[in-house]
Amino acid sequence: MNRAVMRCLAILTLAVLAGCATSRLVTQQSNPDYVGKSFKTVMVVGVTSDEIVRRTFEDRVTALLNKRGLKGVPAYSVVGSRGKVEEVDLREAIARSGAEGVLITRVTRVDRESGTVPGATVGVGLYGYYGGVWQTVTTAPQQISGPSWTLSETRLFDARTGALAWTGIVDTRENDDLGAALTQYVNIIFDAMVRDRVL
Repeated sequence: MNRAVMRCLAILTLAVLAGCATSRLVTQQSNPDYVGKSFKTVMVVGVTSDEIVRRTFEDRVTALLNKRGLKGVPAYSVVGSRGKVEEVDLREAIARSGAEGVLITRVTRVDRESGTVPGATVGVGLYGYYGGVWQTVTTAPQQISGPSWTLSETRLFDARTGALAWTGIVDTRENDDLGAALTQYVNIIFDAMVRDRVL
């Protein structure tokens, strides 16, 4: 009986963990010309107007690259702390950094799940002094909004030629814990590039 209880707990734990997942890799593709030939230095660019999210993303990917023996360069350290960067300025920053590869992540779509709950007529019983008296209450249709989801794309380019070495698209569900969601997201794309042997 103890084994059966342990097995049920293990299955329940896996189900709960799977339910907590906020990001999943939808598709990925590597350029065969770059498989097994990782870049020694990679500039990491997070395309977002939120400076905190951008810096956090670039720092976390840079840290993973450094753990792998590669040199990661967060773009904000070369480009500076500003919003949209013109392509000419980015190319100059890449050249100054000496990066061989450029990893760019951007959001491609944000959507919110929503729907309409139909109206209904409900009978309500009034008890106590009003025993036996019934009335109906009608509720109007209600528009409800659910959690948002985001599609984002990460691309790894050859900084010298501009050729695409790897691309991946990730579906991310809304999560109240931004730090945990970002960590999971970074790990998903990084692990996929490692599996595809472009890093």
